[in-house]
Amino acid sequence: MVVDSGELVEIPRIFYVLLAGEATSRLGNNFFDIAIMIYLYKVTSNSVVIGLVSGLFNVLVLLNLVTGFLADKYLKTRIMQIVDVAQAVLMFIAAAIYFGNDVTVFTIVGISFLSKILGTFFDPAEDALIPQIIDEDHLSQANGLNQGLQMVTQIIGMLLGGILVTLLPITSFALINGATFLVSLVCLTIVNHVLHEQIVVENDETTLGNWYDGIVYVAHHQVLRSIILLAMIVNLTLGPIMGLDVAWVKGTLHTSSFMYSVSQVTLMVGIILGNVLVNLVKWSLKRKLLFSLTTMATAVLLMALFQNLIVTLVMMAVIGMAGGFLNVSVFTLIQTRTPGHVLGRVNGAMLAGSNVSLPLGMMLGGLLSGVVSIAVVYIVGAAITLLATLLIVRVDFAEATTE
Repeated sequence: MVVDSGELVEIPRIFYVLLAGEATSRLGNNFFDIAIMIYLYKVTSNSVVIGLVSGLFNVLVLLNLVTGFLADKYLKTRIMQIVDVAQAVLMFIAAAIYFGNDVTVFTIVGISFLSKILGTFFDPAEDALIPQIIDEDHLSQANGLNQGLQMVTQIIGMLLGGILVTLLPITSFALINGATFLVSLVCLTIVNHVLHEQIVVENDETTLGNWYDGIVYVAHHQVLRSIILLAMIVNLTLGPIMGLDVAWVKGTLHTSSFMYSVSQVTLMVGIILGNVLVNLVKWSLKRKLLFSLTTMATAVLLMALFQNLIVTLVMMAVIGMAGGFLNVSVFTLIQTRTPGHVLGRVNGAMLAGSNVSLPLGMMLGGLLSGVVSIAVVYIVGAAITLLATLLIVRVDFAEATTE
């Protein structure tokens, strides 16, 4: 931990070096991902294949159960450095393959699949690293900056990729992405050099546990159990919105593909706003969760009832804001209430458990939309989210406030 006294310490400058490296690599990744999906559609022209590939990529979140264990067992910055090197090498190999005009479903999906597997090693290590370099009083602010920056890079990467995909070959996308991982590697090397005494591995018997210790820890703590159940419910609600958003904007609202892009940008802008607002209010964790849930459900309900482009754009921003507000609160809770020797595994368990319901929500939403209208699917999701507030009301958060 950065402080060993009672003094309040600002976020260290070296943290911004970490963020700079991460932002650069995420920008390249988002830039590359947009190109991959567009080229996949060009090669297949099959929405079923694209849907199956998207679902496959989402299921990879389950690997966090194992990668979280590695984040506890080994030096976190070293894991992140190895991932960046491997990602850069993979991208340069991909560039060589694509340069040889071997642009097929197998090479497109295979390269992207391997890249996403490597990415599952990075996030748990970073989430476990942040509490070692940031004072507890500034964890919420640091998490807000981190997640907000992720949304900004996603917006920029998505827009740049969409613009340049008609101008650049896929080889260029792979080369640019590989270069961004090298920038991240340099930043991590600087962080590791400056903070080598603070970044520790607890090599005792508690660290030499099992990969599933994170699941066990969550199972024995009511607050974490409730939060992971809450996240699963929320993702079941968000799944149909994310899976049917194209059909909603283009089919139900009868607007253009450009307006679909605008709706995605407003969602991300809302998430950034939520990351900022969560650090401006001094509420208890329970109050923050209740606010997030009711706001999200109300926004989805209004979007479904009014079926208007302007209302949809505003409500997408509100949904994003509630999601960002919720995510920062939960990440901060986990980091401040979990022992360091098991933090990586708990983060992995929480990520896997909460996000596994997202592809399920997408599939259920798609099936329901074949029977009822998309608006009805959204209303059902909003109702389920409102019911989830009853779970939060009954949970005792007395020892888990973020005030």
